Amino acid sequence: MLLAFDIGNTHIVSGVLNDSGEVLLTFRVSSNEKLTEDEFFSYLRNITKFNNIDLLDVKGIIVSSVVPSLLTIFDFLGRKYFKIVPIVVDLSLKLPFTFADNLNPIGFGADRIIDITQALTLYPNKNLVIFDFGTATTYEVLVDGVYVGGGILPGIEMSINSLYGSTAKLPKVKFGKPDSVLGKDTVDQIKAGIFFGYAGQIKHIIKKIKEEVDNPYVIATGGLGRVLSGEIEEIDEYCSDLSVQGLFTIYHQNKSTS
Repeated sequence: MLLAFDIGNTHIVSGVLNDSGEVLLTFRVSSNEKLTEDEFFSYLRNITKFNNIDLLDVKGIIVSSVVPSLLTIFDFLGRKYFKIVPIVVDLSLKLPFTFADNLNPIGFGADRIIDITQALTLYPNKNLVIFDFGTATTYEVLVDGVYVGGGILPGIEMSINSLYGSTAKLPKVKFGKPDSVLGKDTVDQIKAGIFFGYAGQIKHIIKKIKEEVDNPYVIATGGLGRVLSGEIEEIDEYCSDLSVQGLFTIYHQNKSTS
């Protein structure tokens, strides 16, 4: 059994997978740089026990993080409670893609590595566009297994928080698809503007990508990606567990050399 941890700026997404790569459990907690390995183990033990999963069956741990300070905590967690040194995702690992010659991969995020790895595992013979709707929204473009470029834009919640934090009277709203683009009060109008505005932004990005890349297959993932995917017909597939399954794939490609 494998423990897979995807540490983002907002949440830590944890997955428990069996030896076949089946996701047995996922859960998320807030990213907190003051978190200790003992606190996180308490979360992990309680949630897995509630779901009838035995942590004694854990044989491997892999960690992806965009918060460097939390890597140490998960290294301590693995060593202290499981006697395992976790594999840490970075560009030094064996990966199924390369970068175009005109790109500088220094600083390329671990979260993007795992998304790309799993998308290529699922669709090795397709040109790919991968959207991850997280704290920031990222997109990656691959042609024949080569990373040719991508982009980063403010995430949905970041956009909502910016609107709320920069105005005196506008309320904070929960993201979701409104009944109409024509909001009838302030709350509905913010929801309509955010939802349809963000959807339009993604549609236009896909349109521009398709002007440069032949017949790409477009995948979405991330917490809010499911809601948007239903509105954006240009998205071919929503994969809720893309990152966790990507961690499983990378682990098994690298465990013998770790």
